[in-house]
Amino acid sequence: MKFGVGVDYSLKALLMLAERYPAAQPLQVEVIASAQNIPENYLRRLLIALKRGGLVLSQKGPSGGYLLARPPSRITMEDVVELIEGGYVPVECLEEGSNSPCRREQACAMREVWRQVRDQVTSILRGTTLEMLASKRKSALTFQI
Repeated sequence: MKFGVGVDYSLKALLMLAERYPAAQPLQVEVIASAQNIPENYLRRLLIALKRGGLVLSQKGPSGGYLLARPPSRITMEDVVELIEGGYVPVECLEEGSNSPCRREQACAMREVWRQVRDQVTSILRGTTLEMLASKRKSALTFQI
């Protein structure tokens, strides 16, 4: 019931871009990968997915790189999870089209609890923007001893 490393790496990269927003100069993949200790080839694949999902823009050329496609206040953690993992589902029986041995037509004491877990997690992710994360990170760095 944990998110994959792709979500973590994507959020770290997007957070770097959010801290520079609105930057006219794109941030190079190599710079992000080095600063966040992310394998460069993996980051490139993630950024392609984020671009397809409309979260980042890319610029080619020697001074090329990536920029946020929209303000950090309009990109949520849910957007990232949805693009990278396809949404949050804590158990297989809630996933549409799954091959779960659970038969949905039968009464299940746990199903409603799992729905509540899914809905609460999704609500938190939907309510957390890159702008909020950047602000928290900035204040954490400011008060770090």
